[in-house]
Amino acid sequence: MGRMIEGLRIGELSERCGVSTDTVRFYEREGLLPRPKRSAARYRVYGQEDESRLRFIRRAQGLGLTLDDIRELLSMGQARTPGECRRVAERLRARVAAVDEKLTQLRAFRRELVRNIEKCEEPHADRCPVVLDLAGNGAKEEVKR
Repeated sequence: MGRMIEGLRIGELSERCGVSTDTVRFYEREGLLPRPKRSAARYRVYGQEDESRLRFIRRAQGLGLTLDDIRELLSMGQARTPGECRRVAERLRARVAAVDEKLTQLRAFRRELVRNIEKCEEPHADRCPVVLDLAGNGAKEEVKR
């Protein structure tokens, strides 16, 4: 019989970290988690370091970091030098810029939704101007008749 390897199976790891087993496998494929050891029965076996790394990945994603951002942070290890810390700050600044851009887009989207709500609340003939606009028929064209 094969030697027992102590550790967590994929289901135990995923449950502890609040992710699905598919997510764990995805992170492995993406190189964010190292390939796990295997038991004699070929089950994946994870250690405490894998659990810590998975929790790090989830916290970093919670901050809005991309997988590439996370990959770089993981490759840096502990970020012990001022230069490494500046690289982390650069990544975070890039994410702030991306969030600012997204907020600009969301504000424009919100304004458009409010305009459409106002159109819907105005009295109209037999057809909703928003539906006409979305269909490409344009409520403005409808009014010009």
